Amino acid sequence: MKNSQRGSGHLFSLMVLGLIVWGAYVTLYVPYEHRKSMEAFRSSPPAVSAAKMAVIDTYKSKPAPTSLPSGLYAGQAEQDGYPMTISFEFADNQVLTKKAHIKNYEFTGSAGYTLSGSVMMFSSVKGDAVLFPQPGEPLDVISDTEIHIPGPDKPLVLTRQ
Repeated sequence: MKNSQRGSGHLFSLMVLGLIVWGAYVTLYVPYEHRKSMEAFRSSPPAVSAAKMAVIDTYKSKPAPTSLPSGLYAGQAEQDGYPMTISFEFADNQVLTKKAHIKNYEFTGSAGYTLSGSVMMFSSVKGDAVLFPQPGEPLDVISDTEIHIPGPDKPLVLTRQ
């Protein structure tokens, strides 16, 4: 009878060892990889589609706005099917600070900007570079209280806060 139960503890030990390895993978490796991919995402300017480049090129040929926005503007958009809140804070020294909140993520960054026609060109980016496209971002100043960031489908409407 002793021989028939011999080795049955090995299967249980292997199952426990498997659970420990799986737990370590889920609690250590998966968050590490997620954090690493988020850092890479945050540190790179966003990819710009051909349709968005066409809008940027159109706005580069338009004259610069007669008055630059000043203060905090905010709005709502949709990114990959998720609602996103975004704000642009224009400082007097032509520095733009952007904040975006989507799902559980908060993105914040600032950059100096100059205008090429009606396109903001960014330099000296600090923080999340993903908020500042390298080819620039079109700007349409509607009034003192409303600005639009034109896109291929519809503009991002930002109102003064």
